[in-house]
Amino acid sequence: MKVIGLTGGIASGKSAVTNILKKRFNFVVIDADQLARQAVEVGSPGLQKIIDTFGEGILTEAGELNRFKLGEIIANDDQARKKLNVIVHPEVQKIYNQEISIYESKGMPVIIYDCPLLFEANLQNTVDQTILVVADKEIRIKRIMERDGLNREQAQKRIDMQMPDEEKVALADVIIENNGSLDDLLISLDLYLSNRKPLA
Repeated sequence: MKVIGLTGGIASGKSAVTNILKKRFNFVVIDADQLARQAVEVGSPGLQKIIDTFGEGILTEAGELNRFKLGEIIANDDQARKKLNVIVHPEVQKIYNQEISIYESKGMPVIIYDCPLLFEANLQNTVDQTILVVADKEIRIKRIMERDGLNREQAQKRIDMQMPDEEKVALADVIIENNGSLDDLLISLDLYLSNRKPLA
């Protein structure tokens, strides 16, 4: 079984690409964000490690992870974000390995791994091919402002928190540009799928 790692920065349109690959082209997709949620569920080793690192103040009254509060902490503290990644990434990897084993046992030829931090976590060598979704910074800023109701400075800060696209491009096998309409994106994906070398 071959694994294609799909990634892209905030507001690049990676989620749109995932939905197209899943619904139009019937690919099986493993969602790293979903795995990350599983990794910090109540009672999980991941959540306990986060509590040990950041304190019980990052919990809701129900004892669940307060993602908003934790997000505020890591948005303003690079070291805190690194500490969180050191905790969460290994836990996500465990769940990922379990899912891969299940699909492999079913004889699935190709899996898409939707992973926003594929390059940041240095996971590109754990997949067989990488796809990077990119969009011009101005377009991304406008998308974030419209989608999240943020001002320009806040939107810019969200982008600046992530690895620059220039660095990701140097690591990626395939680049999908998403500056246009959904139809434009469909054409790009059709072109990629018709030209890609068989991975299975």
